Amino acid sequence: MLRVRFEVAEEDYRPVKWPVKHPYWCSGYSDTYNILVAYVDDLDQLLELWPDAENVDIMGEDTEYSFTDRFPKPDWLKLEGESHDM
Repeated sequence: MLRVRFEVAEEDYRPVKWPVKHPYWCSGYSDTYNILVAYVDDLDQLLELWPDAENVDIMGEDTEYSFTDRFPKPDWLKLEGESHDM
């Protein structure tokens, strides 16, 4: 699994397919693009979800997610062993 940073058009940074398998976050923006950080299986999956991704930077290869105050676990993401109650 890769942790990647990339840019997408400013209008809408959401992936073009849902549901997604791994978490993603909008990390920043400019007048013309958003900066996203996402976990993906590989670069093919990245381009399937964000076909307009540009300036892709592979930040690392991970075997599990790392969440922080800046990149918290998304509410929609259910990890193995977690309850699916609402």
